[in-house]
Amino acid sequence: MFSSVTQADLRAQMEQHLLMVEEVLGGLDQFVQGLERRITRIEEGLGLEPEGLSASGWVAELQRLKAELAQLRRS
Repeated sequence: MFSSVTQADLRAQMEQHLLMVEEVLGGLDQFVQGLERRITRIEEGLGLEPEGLSASGWVAELQRLKAELAQLRRS
């Protein structure tokens, strides 16, 4: 069984497998980069920063609207 397989054949198969592994890793890298971009957009939209919430973004806007609504209800 193994006598018919030459070292050149084994080398060619190994190279082929390594190319497939590189393609998979490249695809995973692109997928992770896409996730990182989505996370960044969501964080920016929410107004999240390393220090906490910023004065901009969806959360800040929601807080402003809630305060305005509360003031309107008191009036």
